[in-house]
Amino acid sequence: MVQKVENKLVCALLFGEADTSERARQIAERYKNCPYMNLMATKENQLFAALFLPQRQRWWIEYVGEKPRETFGLESAKVTIVDRVQYPDQFKMRLPESPKHISPCGSNCKACPSYEKCGGCPATTSYRHR
Repeated sequence: MVQKVENKLVCALLFGEADTSERARQIAERYKNCPYMNLMATKENQLFAALFLPQRQRWWIEYVGEKPRETFGLESAKVTIVDRVQYPDQFKMRLPESPKHISPCGSNCKACPSYEKCGGCPATTSYRHR
């Protein structure tokens, strides 16, 4: 089965640093249920994450790398988009049984200045890409 380009998933690795180990744990806790999140871990004040997201949302994770404080609350971040993923062969988003008004990270997508470009979180009623 051939995926359309706009539905193609990209894998992003996020390596971030918070100002304290407690802040890193708080950020990990906040984003642990993000539908795009595959893995999130912390070590001291460092945060590590692997995300799978649609190609059309690549700009969002790249923006996290450019503006880590404004987006995730990190002091610094490096985002790497990988060329090839050996595992998993397929990624299934973790979505709630029914969409919610507020995203799993606690954001109100419709109030976000990036909503028009982004289209919202797939876990919310405001998601525009169904």
